[in-house]
Amino acid sequence: MQASNPSFKSPDDIQFADPRTLLADALKAFLPAEKIDVADCAARYRYLDNRGGGYVGLWSHDEAPYLVGPMKALTSRTHLTTAIVGPGRSGKTAVGQNWQLQSVGFDPADMLNYAHTDTVIEQYVKAEIEPMIEAHPMMADRLGKAPKLRSLSFKRFRGMWIQYLTATYNNLINKSAPRIIITELDACDSTRGDPYGLADLRRQTFGLESMILAESHPDRAAGIKPKDWTSGIMSLYRDSDRRVWYWPCPHCNGFSSPNPSAGREMVLDWPADAPLDEVRDAARLLCPCCGAEIEDKWRRVMNRDGVWVGEGQEISETGEVTGELVARDIAGFWITGLMSPFIIGGIGSLAFEYEKAKRAYDAGEEDARQKFKDVVVKRWGLPFEEPAKAGSLDAGILAERAEAGLALGRVPPGVRFLTAAVDVQSNRFEILVRGWGVSAESWVVDHWTVDADPATSPGDWDEVLRVLATRIYPLSDGTGRGMRIRAAGYDSGGQEGVTLQAYNAWRRAKSAGLVKIAGRIDGREAWTILPLKGLSTPNAPFLSVSHPDSQRKDRRASARGEIPVGLFNPNRAKDDLHVALQRAESGPLAVHFPADLIPVEPPYPFFEQLVAEERLPNGRWQKKRAGGRNEALDLMVMTLVMANLFGLHRINWNSPPGWCAEWDRNSLVVGLDQAPEVVSLARSSLPQAGVMMKPAAPAPRRRWAR
Repeated sequence: MQASNPSFKSPDDIQFADPRTLLADALKAFLPAEKIDVADCAARYRYLDNRGGGYVGLWSHDEAPYLVGPMKALTSRTHLTTAIVGPGRSGKTAVGQNWQLQSVGFDPADMLNYAHTDTVIEQYVKAEIEPMIEAHPMMADRLGKAPKLRSLSFKRFRGMWIQYLTATYNNLINKSAPRIIITELDACDSTRGDPYGLADLRRQTFGLESMILAESHPDRAAGIKPKDWTSGIMSLYRDSDRRVWYWPCPHCNGFSSPNPSAGREMVLDWPADAPLDEVRDAARLLCPCCGAEIEDKWRRVMNRDGVWVGEGQEISETGEVTGELVARDIAGFWITGLMSPFIIGGIGSLAFEYEKAKRAYDAGEEDARQKFKDVVVKRWGLPFEEPAKAGSLDAGILAERAEAGLALGRVPPGVRFLTAAVDVQSNRFEILVRGWGVSAESWVVDHWTVDADPATSPGDWDEVLRVLATRIYPLSDGTGRGMRIRAAGYDSGGQEGVTLQAYNAWRRAKSAGLVKIAGRIDGREAWTILPLKGLSTPNAPFLSVSHPDSQRKDRRASARGEIPVGLFNPNRAKDDLHVALQRAESGPLAVHFPADLIPVEPPYPFFEQLVAEERLPNGRWQKKRAGGRNEALDLMVMTLVMANLFGLHRINWNSPPGWCAEWDRNSLVVGLDQAPEVVSLARSSLPQAGVMMKPAAPAPRRRWAR
């Protein structure tokens, strides 16, 4: 009977399981999970199958090295949130996918994954998550078999589950999990509460074992400065350890960053007035360290040697990172479009799309503002800031604001520190001192002219730098105290010979102990006296401090690599000044002028110089008429540059540093008997050539030197 049964097998035909294998498999269940972070998990196990032209193969950090930092932060026990700012096609969404792979395979914990609409979350699961599960056995083998355990919105894996939900109010308040992903945070509905804040409440019971990953374009930021980051992903970045990506120049190996908040910013430059095709082909990155132009082909190599640098840390031009990262609950990473290797057309396409959208915006085309914003936010990864519209400023109107209670040579109430600027002309130095107070409110404190020969006379240079380093301005409270100048910048360009004289004068002043470095602020060397140079390219960084001869030996006026030079964007600085000059009332950004600057009758030379230029649609400023004088404008710009060098917009006025504290606690306030270079309104030795001032109050008068 048995022999006739086709299903019968003799003992010799039966295959028994290996007991050692069974025992080993059983014991594995009692072993702790392998400890591996998200970045290492991706490098070892993540497989990408972007057929049709995309990358196919094992995940490689070489493609986008800047993603390693955010992935490692996800398993850090020193942070509760990882925030990623970035444009489309930068790889930021893959960070969340790799976290899901690592969680399912090695560190199970329930997870919520939010997106801003039903359609988006459905497409995300179908196009990204389900193919990823199929391609990775460690996920497929752990996924439940019953339909309800592997639905579109809910997937049960061994030891954990993941829900894919729309970020609605009800979904956010009724779900809890130790791990939460919010994709495109700024696109989520915030009418009934901040989506991040609501999600944050739902993970509180899990304590330090919890983590939120929030990533997004910076749609909700109101501008490029931290004060404008009040909602959305940029508000998280503002409260984070603010990491920015630094990479080396392929020509000089100097480290700078493609991030606008960096101390040494590498910008994208192109001919703004050229045809769009030429804009695309001519776009180049500009190294702030050596001035070299960098082609798109170098970005992958630069990325591979890049490094994240956050708050509390500094990075030298040689790439040495010093300092300790500040302890914050949020690990913040800001990716810009210039970093992404996935943008079709590279930096040329970024320049093309920006210039095309900007021209449409300037022409007032329909929906141009939104299209321009989309380019800036979604392709460049930057907060959108309304381009400055140069309204009309009239010299007479500005002169009418001059205040009778203010006098040249005295520090008025409200001033916390002073900056000075020197404009170099062929036969003279023009000097302006400006006082700064809370929220960048400012006062013109002094303005005078010194006859000199800047191109050939070292003695004239030595004297003007000595005055800037030693002069003390009396406080207006009559207490016998005065305030020193915190920082002074001077024009280092001009006719032949001026640059060499400017550099050599700085070297001598430093040897004499008149020049000091106050440390590094925003990654820049903060010098008390600094040569300045305005850059011609409209997309130049707002401000960087470089040692221009350190890499290039072909300059006629050598700085020998030892002299710092403040390289600034005069167009952006004039934009900021123009905004401030339009404020007619006291308060943040407002500029105050003493009545001493007003002649007896019009014209008003100082104020006419302030409005001598106009802003063109391409963002450049130029003189309204050839030969017009603009020295006052340049001086105001340079005093602003020096204030920004010392972190004007980052000062916490509730707890300021000693050099910008209130007078009784200010380290720059001293007794007038402590220094020989004291400004006295009665001293006849002060420069007094020019136009008589109109008396505006019964106070000692001075002349304004033209």
